Amino acid sequence: MAAQNTINVSFWLTTGTPVKSVMDSAPTAADPTPLVVATTGGADGDIAVVSGTTWDRLDKAQIVSDYTEAGFTALGCNTLLESGVAKAGSVSLYTADDMTKLCPSSFTDNSGSPSTINVGTFCDPTQTIASAVQDAGTMEIAGYVDINDPSYTELYAAAEMMDQRYIRINISGDTQGYLVAPVTALGINWDIPLEGAVAYTITFVKGSQTRHLF
Repeated sequence: MAAQNTINVSFWLTTGTPVKSVMDSAPTAADPTPLVVATTGGADGDIAVVSGTTWDRLDKAQIVSDYTEAGFTALGCNTLLESGVAKAGSVSLYTADDMTKLCPSSFTDNSGSPSTINVGTFCDPTQTIASAVQDAGTMEIAGYVDINDPSYTELYAAAEMMDQRYIRINISGDTQGYLVAPVTALGINWDIPLEGAVAYTITFVKGSQTRHLF
């Protein structure tokens, strides 16, 4: 096992509006899964948000691989594990023009803790059961304030709008795959030390667990 350094790790946030296209045919189960859908301007590594196929493993944010204008492969998406026949859904494609590169000083991905519900009684006051609603967790991004840098201004816009975005992390360039997750900003905090740089920390809540696609 070879450890990976962080020199070529890059962070990206969706900041544009994706183009939505309807699939030409229903997906066929495969590992990874090819999609037949006409798009333009895409490239390997783009984020494609798939919906409407009825396959849980496919109906989420995917990473584009083997891109052509007639279709692409959903990198790391194994639909051989799905049951039933898929439907021809839709794809919302975020191209390079819809993404902003972030330049954080630190990044933390926190998994959510299993939620429980207190069902204590006088016989057993400590009794709990698992909640049907599970928290996917949060992401925290810290960096330095620079209003001339889109890395800061786009994060600040995300914090103000509080709309759902997607974060993609390229590991070792892209040789070790990608981390991807839907996120919504909760808020932004600033740190102003007596000596040092003015910094910020923004917290995102994840809409689902972070996935490693490779």
